[in-house]
Amino acid sequence: MNKQAFMQELEYRLRHLTDDDRLDALEYYSEYIDDLNLPPEGDVCVHLGTPKEVARQIIAQTTERKIEEQQEKKTTKGFGSIVWLAILGIFASPIAIPLAIAAVIIFLSFIIVIGSVVFAFGVAGVACIAAGLATTVIGLVSPGFAQKLIVMGSGLFICGLGIMFMLLTSLLAKLMVKMISGIIRKMARRHAMKKMNQ
Repeated sequence: MNKQAFMQELEYRLRHLTDDDRLDALEYYSEYIDDLNLPPEGDVCVHLGTPKEVARQIIAQTTERKIEEQQEKKTTKGFGSIVWLAILGIFASPIAIPLAIAAVIIFLSFIIVIGSVVFAFGVAGVACIAAGLATTVIGLVSPGFAQKLIVMGSGLFICGLGIMFMLLTSLLAKLMVKMISGIIRKMARRHAMKKMNQ
């Protein structure tokens, strides 16, 4: 396969990457092939492997780089692109499509379950805060001093529980992102190591 055919197929296989990532990879491999000083019809695959193998390696490296960037920023923004790249990496690997689909479904189910738990804690926190504030207001208009103190104290206690749930939600969300990022990074590293050993 000559350079032109190789680059066309590589570009097609990298079509799901962002424009910047795809153009950087194509530019790098174009220069790399030029440095090989092959004859016009020289077989690029002998030196680099097939475009499919090269694309797999690029996707794995891009995924790992994105994960590291997200961890440095310590934000959840852009986490969707990491998951998307991981899915691309799974489908680019030489395993059967049904196994890849099963792996993606299991991974997404795991994310949905953990996300549901985090969401439930958040909803519980908001509900407790709202109920606590309502109870505190009711305590203000309750007859009798002792009754006011009991109702307002109960309201403040419920508010405290709500705040605790909200803090727990924040902590769980951070742990979830960290854990999923770790899993994706391990998968990307394992894939890259497999590729290097081939």
